[in-house]
Amino acid sequence: MATKSLDVFVIGAGVIGLSTAICALEAGFRVTIFAETFPGDKKSIKYTSCWAAANHVSVAATNELLHQLERETLPIFLSLLKEDPLVPVMIRPHKSYSQVYGAKEQEQADHLARCYTDLRVMDPSELPEGVAHGALFSTLCIDVPRYLPYLMDRFMTAGGHAFRVTLPSLSALLSEKNRPALEPFPPTSGPTQPSIFPAAVVNCTGIGALSMGDVMDTNLYPTRGEVLIIRAPWIRDGVALLYSDGHLTYTIPRQSGDVILGGTFQPNDWHPTSRPETVKLIKERGIAAQPELLPADKREAKNIDDLDVVEECVGLRPTRKGGLRIETSFLAVGDKTFPVVHNYGHGGAGYQSSWGSANAAVELLKSVV
Repeated sequence: MATKSLDVFVIGAGVIGLSTAICALEAGFRVTIFAETFPGDKKSIKYTSCWAAANHVSVAATNELLHQLERETLPIFLSLLKEDPLVPVMIRPHKSYSQVYGAKEQEQADHLARCYTDLRVMDPSELPEGVAHGALFSTLCIDVPRYLPYLMDRFMTAGGHAFRVTLPSLSALLSEKNRPALEPFPPTSGPTQPSIFPAAVVNCTGIGALSMGDVMDTNLYPTRGEVLIIRAPWIRDGVALLYSDGHLTYTIPRQSGDVILGGTFQPNDWHPTSRPETVKLIKERGIAAQPELLPADKREAKNIDDLDVVEECVGLRPTRKGGLRIETSFLAVGDKTFPVVHNYGHGGAGYQSSWGSANAAVELLKSVV
């Protein structure tokens, strides 16, 4: 069946939803996005993608599916950069340090070597004091505040449509009589109403899948991430330092000149705002890992108050027991049954697996319609 005759509804406008919607459009489907929050809106704890640090450093050594999707995503990003140098993504050096080096750290180092072809193990003379192992490689740094609108614009330019709506369930959208009020996004764009019945629905609701009716995935839970945005346009490389106590400090430069300084990985923690004690710890360990975050004339003092903090950020990574969910189900609404393709539960790997996940979801979409 020709896909151009088929309507597809994508639920969610985070990086996974937008990437999937673009890939579905390019596959020939007519695509409409439905979401409560869109790029450009005021930041919300419900919308994880706007808070993300976003680089491509694979941590999927023991998750084969996620590893595959990350590896598929990397060359797509590189292709985007080649086609359009203005895409808000940069290639930058990344230093991966570890204070301890056992079997687990060796496994991660071997995994990184398979992912990044220019990786080299650093000589002990190059390592900071107290660091047992280091690796240097090139990777991608994504400027999230610019990249999300880029995806939205690409989707709309390609002929997609979008509606703002708060959905209690997937079936609410598929009910001709009880569908919630829809607002075109942007307000002046496209049709005032979408088609009544799609050929399929793609569920990219992220952490929302935990409370979304017809899904209610109890395997899903938040992993709270707290980071700082530092103004430091002189920073050219990213750093990750794994401390002996398991804490990970990392920096990710952005095209704008801001630098992400993180962070935390706190499972089942829903606290929506920053904690002063955590902010202090992030600053202290950030300066220890990369003193260059401070202006040149203030590095000797190592005073955390000399960091130019633009914003304190908290996001809830959509983590899932058993790993991300890319699979199909079927949803009965009245006398109709709709295929549903699920694409969520990426934890902190949404951006770095986004295009691979989108392509996988579209292949499932083709198989069920």
